[in-house]
Amino acid sequence: MHEYLTNRGYRASLNANVLSGIGDSLYNIVFIVYASQMPFRTLAVSLASMAGLLPSLLAIITGYLADETRRKVRWMITARLAQAALFGLLAVAIALPHSLPLFIGLLAINIMSDLCGQYANGLGMPLLRRLIPGNELNAAMGFTTASHTTVQIIFQGLGATAIVLLHHNYSVFGLINALTFVAAAAVLLNQRRVLLAAQPPIAAVAAPRVPMRRSIPAALRFLVTQHFLFAVILIATAFNLFGASTGALMNVTLLSAPHLYWGNYGTTVALLNIATSLGLIAGSLLAHDLFAKRPLMKLMAISSALLVAASAAFIWGGSRVLILILMPAFGYMMGKINPRISAMMMRLVPEDQLAKVSGVIDMLALIGAPIGQFVFLGLANLLTPSAGWWAFGGGAAVLLAATLLVDQRVAEPALPDDDAVTAAPERVSDGD
Repeated sequence: MHEYLTNRGYRASLNANVLSGIGDSLYNIVFIVYASQMPFRTLAVSLASMAGLLPSLLAIITGYLADETRRKVRWMITARLAQAALFGLLAVAIALPHSLPLFIGLLAINIMSDLCGQYANGLGMPLLRRLIPGNELNAAMGFTTASHTTVQIIFQGLGATAIVLLHHNYSVFGLINALTFVAAAAVLLNQRRVLLAAQPPIAAVAAPRVPMRRSIPAALRFLVTQHFLFAVILIATAFNLFGASTGALMNVTLLSAPHLYWGNYGTTVALLNIATSLGLIAGSLLAHDLFAKRPLMKLMAISSALLVAASAAFIWGGSRVLILILMPAFGYMMGKINPRISAMMMRLVPEDQLAKVSGVIDMLALIGAPIGQFVFLGLANLLTPSAGWWAFGGGAAVLLAATLLVDQRVAEPALPDDDAVTAAPERVSDGD
């Protein structure tokens, strides 16, 4: 929060991302509603759900393009304006009569917008590294995570309500989305001078760009040489494998466990999801709690133990109070871990490879999610929910053992308080 209040560059970057996130959160839920009203609604909802995965699969490519872009501030603003133009086009097209070609065209617009947003986020990473002092980076990343999670919770619910109040006028939502992206570009443009001061220097004679076929393998080789960071990324991928399955496995289990209900099935699912999200927000915001100085692998070990405990609670029909405590506790630990990983990556990875490495992490996380859901949900449906939880708990126990082993074998790098930021420009306070 301190950096947000005093650092104009960081505040502008976060505000732009939050405004873009508002548009994305509103649109994602509204477009699912739109898809459900198509004559081919089963296919439409499936395509709409799958379309969100494609940008993450291409994250390493947008990361390469972001790293190779020299005038980062200019293209950050351009990317947000491009998103606004795309949603302006969508607002017109979505009013046309329903057809499969039109629906695929609308999906393509959404995917292109997500790719532009991903590209803009990659462009901003080197700027954040130069804008935020090393000893404040973890707290700043935590505040960013909390902001994005809060936006998703509020505006997905708001979107589902507002589309009904607006009598399913999807064109209006397209225009609202376009305005959020225009506002994001305006925020960046307003603080353009501060952001330009943090932009990596552009050589008078531009060095030749490294081809993608050499640049991406070079970034991967660098990542492998950073033993602790590489181990963290692999373990975080495994966490995503379990984390992406927890909610779905919980939903299946609750269908046949009315003794765990808080009121009814729908209320219980919503309550557990909200509690987990609130735990994530609290963990991200409370940067100076008793876990602040704990080694990262120790935090991951605690999170693994919570996953084992959650599986045991569902296997043996534990109390609903215990489950309601364990889910936000896991969310809280994720709120501690994710910003730490982001901050470590930003301080260890060269700034000209930040977006590519971030793309690798996004791609690995995406790969882990469907694997976990296929295994655990497959067992729950073919056998029993308890079988899914037994496999889940056993896998989480293996992850706990692996985390403890890495903690013993690979030393966490000591990061100085003022790492690469020593070369950063002086921050501009609100009083200037």
